[in-house]
Amino acid sequence: MTRLTTEQNFLLSRVYAKGWNAARSHAMGMGKAPVNPHAADPEKSRWAEGHDGALDYYRKGPKFISHRAGAAKP
Repeated sequence: MTRLTTEQNFLLSRVYAKGWNAARSHAMGMGKAPVNPHAADPEKSRWAEGHDGALDYYRKGPKFISHRAGAAKP
């Protein structure tokens, strides 16, 4: 697997966010079902990952991470 540069990782994080936002907008009734605008990987798969992550989040709610429950100190 090829290592990505910091800039490439940042750009892919923006692609993930665009997929997430597209799914969120659709889940809130703002527009038709989104279509992945990217034709090739890694952008295509990163957009899909963000889109699917948002759909999962809005269907099931946020994930509870049990090992972090005791991390906060009053």
